[in-house]
Amino acid sequence: MISPSTVVAIDGGQSSIRARLLAGTITELEREFPPLLTSAPLMPQLERVIRSVLTNQPRQRVHVAAALSGLTPDNADAVGVLRACEDLGVTAIRLAHDSISGYLGCLGGRGGAALAAGTGVVTLATGPAGYSRVDGWGNIMGDAGSGYWIGRVGLDAAMRAHDGRGRRTAILDILRRDFPDVETAYIDIQSNPERISFVASYARAIIDLSDHDEVSARIVGHATDELALSVGASLRNTGWAVEDSPAISWVGKILSNPRVALPLKHKLEQAWPSAEILAPLGGPLDGVAQLAMLPPDHPLHPQLHSASLQSLS
Repeated sequence: MISPSTVVAIDGGQSSIRARLLAGTITELEREFPPLLTSAPLMPQLERVIRSVLTNQPRQRVHVAAALSGLTPDNADAVGVLRACEDLGVTAIRLAHDSISGYLGCLGGRGGAALAAGTGVVTLATGPAGYSRVDGWGNIMGDAGSGYWIGRVGLDAAMRAHDGRGRRTAILDILRRDFPDVETAYIDIQSNPERISFVASYARAIIDLSDHDEVSARIVGHATDELALSVGASLRNTGWAVEDSPAISWVGKILSNPRVALPLKHKLEQAWPSAEILAPLGGPLDGVAQLAMLPPDHPLHPQLHSASLQSLS
């Protein structure tokens, strides 16, 4: 496809939304916005970010590439967003689930599995049998091993310790710093409109405690078990066998901590001894930017939701 003169790349996650304005390969602007609320309609949130980025940056022939947590075929209204932002110079838009951009940021065109772990978590793989997405099913019925998952299990452990139902843990001390009366904490957290990212914010402290707090260590160990399980499932789903050499990589705040990354690497090396475990080629926004120029023959291209003024005319 013809390379656009300007790309707005948007990475919409449950901890924050980040946007980058690119002129060719030059980054002209980078901004951060409040978290994407997956409990609310996604397209109006996306439109507000596009408008905020472009209102004072007049451009022509702008292509928007957006990867959003919680995106589904039912809520991915690329045409609607294009129409709403046409006055800003937007001529094309590509939407994808954030697993797609995570994969591209990690592996580009290579086959294997890419794990994106932040507030939520999703694994995407491509291989001889096609592609597979594993988890990314949200905080109610999935996201095992994610920041939210670690925070949620940690807060549960803290209240078990408070009640005498569980082992003593330093997580309770951390909770008391935020809520001196811990018995009212659940009311404040449940009423917080950004409760998903708030609960996930405890993950960092729990991971740090895992060096010397037995309960925290068990939680982090279980999280890495879940992440390794998801990677393995995605590889098997796409036709890789244990003796093959798929590429494996990951991105995300949770996996930037060696207390999580090193045990996960060890577990994957044991389960997939011939795999090539790689540092990511780039970050999530780098993967989003690739969406704008993803060729039609790429195995992930069918997963995009696209619209352009040319196709609508």
